[in-house]
Formats: sequence, C-alpha cells, structure tokens
Amino acid sequence: MGLIPEEVIHDIRDRADIVAVIGQYVSLRKAGRNHKGLCPFHHEKSPSFNVNPDKRFFYCFGCHKKGDVFTFVMEYEGKSFIEAAESLAARCGVTIPERQVSPAERRQRGERSRMLELNALAAEFFCTALRDPARGAPGRAYLAERGIDQATAEAFRLGYAPDEWHALAEFLEDHRIPAELACKVGLLVRQPRAGGVYDRFRGRLMCPVVLPGGEIAGFSGRILPAPAVDPTPGANDAAISNAGSKTDPAKQAAKYINSPESPVYKKSRLLFGIDRAREAFRRDRRALLVEGNFDVIHLHQAGFDSAVAPLGTALTSEQVGLLRRLVDEVVLLYDGDAAGQAASLKALEVLVEADVKVRIAALPSGQDPDTMIATGHGDQLTTLIERAQPGIEYFVYDVWSRSRHSADSHSEALNHAARLVAHVANPTKRDLITGTLASAMGLDPKLVQRAMGRASAHPRDRAAEVPPTARDHAAAPARPRQPPPREEVELIAILADHPELMEAAEARGVVSLLTDGRLRDMYCAARQGASMLSAAPEDIGPLITEHVLAGTYASVDDPAHCLEEAASRLERRRRRSQLEQLQQQARDARRRGDAARERQLVREILTIRRQVD
Repeated sequence: MGLIPEEVIHDIRDRADIVAVIGQYVSLRKAGRNHKGLCPFHHEKSPSFNVNPDKRFFYCFGCHKKGDVFTFVMEYEGKSFIEAAESLAARCGVTIPERQVSPAERRQRGERSRMLELNALAAEFFCTALRDPARGAPGRAYLAERGIDQATAEAFRLGYAPDEWHALAEFLEDHRIPAELACKVGLLVRQPRAGGVYDRFRGRLMCPVVLPGGEIAGFSGRILPAPAVDPTPGANDAAISNAGSKTDPAKQAAKYINSPESPVYKKSRLLFGIDRAREAFRRDRRALLVEGNFDVIHLHQAGFDSAVAPLGTALTSEQVGLLRRLVDEVVLLYDGDAAGQAASLKALEVLVEADVKVRIAALPSGQDPDTMIATGHGDQLTTLIERAQPGIEYFVYDVWSRSRHSADSHSEALNHAARLVAHVANPTKRDLITGTLASAMGLDPKLVQRAMGRASAHPRDRAAEVPPTARDHAAAPARPRQPPPREEVELIAILADHPELMEAAEARGVVSLLTDGRLRDMYCAARQGASMLSAAPEDIGPLITEHVLAGTYASVDDPAHCLEEAASRLERRRRRSQLEQLQQQARDARRRGDAARERQLVREILTIRRQVD
C-alpha cells in the first residue's frame, strides 16, 4: 500500500460510488437504504448480496463475503490492491502521484495488469490499421458490405489485423513489449523450428472482447476473403506447420479465431457485447442472446442494445450465472436453421437448470438476426422478440410436432423432454409442465411422469417415485411429505401478518435460511407481491392453518424484533448443522490419516463454534 499515499487512498474511497462500481457486474435494486442483488461470488437463486452506500460497504448474507470498493474490485477482477486503486482512480477522477518505478517493482506488477495493457495497445494498433487508407481497405470494405456504419465500428472498437505475418510483432517490438508476454496473451505465436514469432491474427476483422469495466480481455478475429500470404520464401510453410495444419489448409481459414485461454481471457465466462449492453440490461431487465459477433453488432446498430453472444461455443453455466445477476429474463434469438434450433435447445437446458426465465424467439427458416436487419425486416424481428414463447412450452409444441410419428422418435423426444424438465427445481412447476407435456403429446400422464422420474436430477424427489411393475403400470401413491420445520413456519407467519417487513427480511437474507422448498416458494411469491397463502401448496400441513391463518403475530408490539429473533434462531440452526457436518468430516479425515485436512476442518469448527456461542 505504500506505493500510493494514504490520503490518496482515502480520496479514492470517498469519491468512488460503490453502488455504481458494483452495479457494473451485479444488477442492484434499492431496498430501503441498501441496494441488493444476486451475489457474484457464489451461486444463489434469491438475492442476499447487499451494498450500503452510506457505509461504502458490501456484504453477502449467503457466502459472507464483505468489504469496501477496493475489496470488491480485487476479489471480482483478480487484481492486486495497486491495480484496483489505479482502476478506481481513473474512474472517479483522482490523480495518483507519479513516481519512479524501479525495475524490481516493475517486475512485481501483476501479470494480469500487464496483459490488459498489452491488449489495449494491440487494440489501438488494429484500430489504426483499419483507418489506414491502404492497409485497412479490406476491413473497411467488409464492414461496408455488412452494413456496419463508422459510429458502430468505433463503439465496438473494431479494427483490422493486416494481411501480413509480422505487422503486429514488429509494432510490439518497437514498443519494447516482450514476445513472451505477447505469446502468452495469444497475440503472437512462436515458430519452434524456424525460430522467432508471427502474428496470430492476419487478414481479419478484429472484434475486441471488452469487460464491463472497459478493459480488453482478448480478441475475436473474423477472416476476410483475401488469404494471408508472406512473399518470403518458406515463411508460409513454417507458419502452417507451426499451426498444426500443414496438410489441412482449412484450419488456416477458420471463420473466427479467438484469443487462447489466459489469465485475462476465459472464454466460458465472457459474453461478447456485454459492455455495450449494460444500460439496456438495467432498463429492460432482459438480455437478447444471439449466436455471433456480427449478430450482436448489427442488433445494437438497429437499436436492439441488449444483445450479447457467447464466444463461438455453446452457452456455459458461467455465462448464465453472469446473466442471472444482471437481468430477469433471457430471450434466445438463435438462427432459424437446424443448427440454430439445436443450439437453442442446448442453451435452454443450461438456462432452465439455473432457474432463469427464458423465452425463445423462433426465426423463419434460414434466417438469422443479422440478415433480417440487413434486409430491412427489423420490425418483424421486434414482433418475434415480443411474441417469444416460454422456453419449455416452445420445446413441447415445436420440437414434438416436428418429430416423426413413430414409437422410436416419440420415445427419443419424450426422453429429451424429460431431461430438460428434470432441470426445473420447483416441484410444483415440474408437475404443471409434466401435465402440459402429456396433453401436447397425447400420452398418458403416468407415462410422462415415469420418464420424468428416470431423468430426475433432484434426489430429494426420488423417494416419491415408485417404478411400475410388470402387472401394473400405474404409479404407486407417493409417501406423505414431511411437514416443514416449525421455526421456519413461524418466520413465514410473521411475514404473512406483516408484509411491510419484507425489505427487512431481504436485507437479513431470510430466503437463505429456509430449508423447506414449499416455504421458499411462498416467500418468493410474497417477494413478488403475491399472497403467501395463495402460494401455499396443499400438502403444507396443519401448521399453516395454525400459524399463518390464525394471525398469531398480527397484534404483537414489535414485529420487527420477532422477525430478527426468528431469523437468528434459524441462523444458529444452520451453523449447528454446519458444525455437525464439519465434525463428521473431521472424523473421516482422522480415519484416513489426512492430518492436513483434519487441521483445516478443526479451524473451521472453532470459527463456527465462536459464532454459535
């Protein structure tokens, strides 16, 4: 910390708007004096992450992460304190005094920071090349052909990698950038046999992959029609051999080449266009998910500014987790061909498993968002998006109707549907979807239920599933479900009698303390403004009648204190449960002779015991 004067650190902390900074990565909603959202540090379905602008502090009631604006930037972006301070200072207009940096200090600077600086320098090179009258002509011609105007190109920081083997390498050498670092970030590639390095991106339209904070994590380069040829005899053979494609030139002409994995470029965690879509996310609470970079660019140019895309791969759970923290709904807008439909269904499974509200906008056969806009069908695209069908219903009525009318094709479609619906965590919702499936497919609901049971990803529900016998294909009655814990019902009763305490319950992280899925459903319904009683399932038992209908807490003097006591009891119960699990794990580690693991568990046990006591 001594590298930056203490008074400057205080100035940055005072000026940095912690809500705005964290709001770049988490969709925050005001809740009293705090702001809340889904925690970016662990997976959760209900928001327990709170930001207090008065105290300039964040805290998650689920995973217990906490800290100030410096801590958040360091934790989320993987930066050192110095790097976080520099980033925040630039954001809030604080000048950090310049000082002479020794060679030793320069070596100690974080690798991540140096890589991001290198990517920014490379982006400047590509942008300059695109503007060059002669060198950038192919790139500008391609953008004109695709209908991308200059303002959009500048907004997305598009550039051009010259159709040369060493253009960027020479530029970086002139700027004294070590070739080793440029190779590690994926801008240059080594030639093991011939020696030296060459440019990874050549003759390509360059799309920087920009992080929400404006830093460039890497690049996605689209090939242009002209092939890259080095006039130097033998140079192409060495490069092709080094790329592993001496006998397969098609690999040299891949439509897109992305930066390789590095400390700053994690393709499975990034979405193209997310830096441009953040304001639209906040405004619409919705993301348009498309397949390609130019789909995103064209959509933004046409006013569809919530569009983002994976980087050339299938949608990942990490990308879905990022979207969950920023929007309430995802609309899939994939190409209208067989490959696009298959990609939609794969993405649907990942979104459903993460409990994300998803709709599918089915494009006409052979169409994609890019071509629809280019051919003047933007109004039709708007209509398709607004009329997008709920994801699972789309699957039921579209995919099933396309299947061939044979037992084999029906069986395959039913099993696929079962795998998809098994990802739905809410058991009531699963039952409703099962009925819809049976009706749409014209099948016996019991047959669909058995398929659901076989594909179920929820072990807690398997006890209620009884496989059919050879004599009787009817499912046996499910065993009665256990009543919910009484202390959890009491907390729900308090909130039922005093709905004005919902904000306090949210700030307290009550949803993370409810272990009974039925009570969590009731709580979530109340959070959306519905009546808890209307959301109560029939099998909830007499405790609901006794506590919730009776208005037990309607006339208490201090309902807020009652809520706090109930939440504290549940918190202590959770810690005791954690303590029991850790103690069992410690015993298991001792039996295995794993002393290091046992010591770690003992430290965790002591920490929780202090909290319980």
